[in-house]
Amino acid sequence: MSFATKAKRLAAAAALLAAIPVLAATAGEKPDLYADNSKIVPVTELKFYQNKEGLTIANGWGDPAASAHSNYIKMAGGTASGVHTHTYSYYGVVIAGVVANEAPGSKQDHPLAAGSYWYQKGGEQHVTKCISQTECIFFVTSKGPFDYLPAK
Repeated sequence: MSFATKAKRLAAAAALLAAIPVLAATAGEKPDLYADNSKIVPVTELKFYQNKEGLTIANGWGDPAASAHSNYIKMAGGTASGVHTHTYSYYGVVIAGVVANEAPGSKQDHPLAAGSYWYQKGGEQHVTKCISQTECIFFVTSKGPFDYLPAK
């Protein structure tokens, strides 16, 4: 196994390990955000579904429709969102694939491989892309509910 492959796997594992203490096991579960109970959720138990915006997500902790939360988002390889904003700022960590999160009209993508992260300020227009040919998965954490507001 090459050094680059080992580094990518280590970065992805580190990102997942950082998320484990706060994950809820199933979509729709309403965990007590202030409970002091450890929880372990294998990746095989994540339950992906399409939310009202049409994104494929799996809940981590919280309720992305109503409050602070973390969740996983999947995007097919070679796809991009439209130009949009979110009310709340968020952090994104790349788990698999190569993602770019750019301002509209950006002349160059900044490839974010597994283990990379970005911060997206609420209210700023951007485009999120899966620039790899393989599926992208990223882990998002926000202080408020998730919304997808197409640019006008």
